[in-house]
Amino acid sequence: MTARVVVTGVGLQTALGADVPSTWARLVRGERALGPVTLFDTEGFRARIGGEVRTPLAEGHKDDPSWSRTTAMAMAAAREAIEGAGLTRRPEAMRVGLVVGGTVGGMFETEDLLARFHSEPGAREVLARMLSHPLTATSDRLERDLGPFVRVRTLSSACSGGANALVVGATWLVLGLVDAVIAGASDALCRLTWSGFNALGAMDPEPCRPFDMRRRGLSLGEGAGFVVLERDQGARARGAAAIVELAGWAIGSEAHHVTNPEASGAVPARLFGEALARARLRPADVDYVNAHGTGTPLNDAMETRALATALGAELKRVPVSSTKGQLGHTLGAAGAIEAIVGALAIRDGVVPPTGGLETPDPACALRHVIGAGEACDVGVVVSNSFGFGGMDAVLVLTAPGRADAPRATKERRVVVTGVARASAELPGTRMLSAVESELDPARARRLDRPSRIATALSVRALGTASPLAPSGRAGIVLGSAFGSVDGSCAFMHRLFEKGPRLVSPADFPNLVPSGPVGHASIYLERRGPALAVADLGASGESAIAQGLELIQSGDADQIVAGAFEEASDIVDRVLIALFAAAHPSSAVRTEGAGVLVLEDEETARVAGTTVLARLESVTVGRGDRPSVRPPRNPSRARIVAAYADAAVANVVAGTPWEPVTRIGVGTTAGDHEALGAIAACVAVELLSKGDEVDEALVLCADPPRGYALLLTRP
Repeated sequence: MTARVVVTGVGLQTALGADVPSTWARLVRGERALGPVTLFDTEGFRARIGGEVRTPLAEGHKDDPSWSRTTAMAMAAAREAIEGAGLTRRPEAMRVGLVVGGTVGGMFETEDLLARFHSEPGAREVLARMLSHPLTATSDRLERDLGPFVRVRTLSSACSGGANALVVGATWLVLGLVDAVIAGASDALCRLTWSGFNALGAMDPEPCRPFDMRRRGLSLGEGAGFVVLERDQGARARGAAAIVELAGWAIGSEAHHVTNPEASGAVPARLFGEALARARLRPADVDYVNAHGTGTPLNDAMETRALATALGAELKRVPVSSTKGQLGHTLGAAGAIEAIVGALAIRDGVVPPTGGLETPDPACALRHVIGAGEACDVGVVVSNSFGFGGMDAVLVLTAPGRADAPRATKERRVVVTGVARASAELPGTRMLSAVESELDPARARRLDRPSRIATALSVRALGTASPLAPSGRAGIVLGSAFGSVDGSCAFMHRLFEKGPRLVSPADFPNLVPSGPVGHASIYLERRGPALAVADLGASGESAIAQGLELIQSGDADQIVAGAFEEASDIVDRVLIALFAAAHPSSAVRTEGAGVLVLEDEETARVAGTTVLARLESVTVGRGDRPSVRPPRNPSRARIVAAYADAAVANVVAGTPWEPVTRIGVGTTAGDHEALGAIAACVAVELLSKGDEVDEALVLCADPPRGYALLLTRP
């Protein structure tokens, strides 16, 4: 299992320009795009300037309630990448995937509605405008306009989301799941993030100055960055030129604090080394580091320590710069934008400067690039991305062919070693009391309700799994359809009613989609990959698929994977009416969660861990039925789904699985978007208890989302 992954197309939408050429030219000249924000009133905030995209967006789409600034920027950047890669007329047989990272989704368009829903519970005439709210809205729109795609993944890991989107896309290519991937991220400015970072005291009133001794914080920005990734053989076969190679990557968590980085930089330094090792390179090979470089006192000092550890004697030689002083911190989009900056540095042999840096802080003793771009021979670039909750990612980009061919790795089989589920079966009841006793009250005191649910179920599931948590090889992937809607409503209502000085800095980190995953990784001390995924009613299946892929690709040995959904007044009254396909019309939404512990089979064997089931495969269908092998013995097989309804019957009609007994977990396990994760838990329980079932197929039929998880008896 090996492949060279190359970048054949890039696209940008930033405050400096509406495309790659304009952004890059101004970036290299050292121009800064930080100025007064006009999208909303910034009166009363610590900072009033940011990196706002001022070039016209696709305003014609604003008549469509699914339109948002986030989606419009993503569309522009993705189109540019596709055109640059020559994929506008791709072969019909070419399997193309889409990975989209983000943090705020359509929040800018819906945050005034969230405040209104909080203060006017009966408001319904503006429901359609909430179509742009879920994180999946951008992916769905890109699929509609740029597809079809054979696989789609929407993910969040806060400010490392864009980098992780590229990692997920590269993993799909290495595993042979697709022939090309459009991967990237987009985030728009909005009041929620502006007021949240303001409450944390993290924003500089002046344009930010990363690594400068006068730095006082970050400047927020907005934008999008997308790339086309392919295997080098496939790109050559269709005559596409590789811009750079994505030769290495590593992702992991600090398991330290939900907002503050761990001061030593030990985890970023480890990931830097692991990413270089994957690329078969050494610190002496690095020509440029594109730093995370936010301009906050804690981040810049930590990143300097991490680079000192990772580069050693090469620290004084390697130029380092951050683009955030020119573009602002674009949150989830930052990692993708900065990876593209690294690619352009290799292509053109020039390293961009750090905007705003005049007097380097002695605590940030690096080889800085100041003023304007610096021409040099650039063959290897390392790009750092760090997010809330300590979710970090490091990418290694090289000139095509610069790195040695990747080592072939053996195929890894994935098993299930832990399972836990909980549901509130009756509307209006809550399930937390059934599981929260497993949490240490002192350590869990800062966890909001979704984080407590996710963490408590993970603790229960890990009770029988291999003890890998501190190793850096144990991660967590959790799905949620809508995120913390009620919390966001309360936050925005308080902002509009009381003003920016009275919003809670403790509440803000819980409102980003990856908040519960960050909290859980800290509580569980899991220093491996940590991701949040969203796929509406298939969010649990998407998380399990992502966990499987991370183990198969060698990025982790153990992943807690599943989904959680809390009871939510706004989801019940508003979002379910808009996204009703995931719910039978007669059902009343409750809450629930389900998680599996997935492990590499060899790791579990060496640890002597009891295997409950094997996860043989996860197949995905977009608008068609997922393909899966026939059952070996239909009488000893079961199909498990949220509901054993006509949709599931249609998926298996005419296939060898048609006569297999079907089990629906809905109603008995409540009705909510995490039912797919609970169905997977039930399937594992069927295989591990008793001897009547040898294989179980977990099916999700929620067009265009389709998943088939095949589990077998160990």
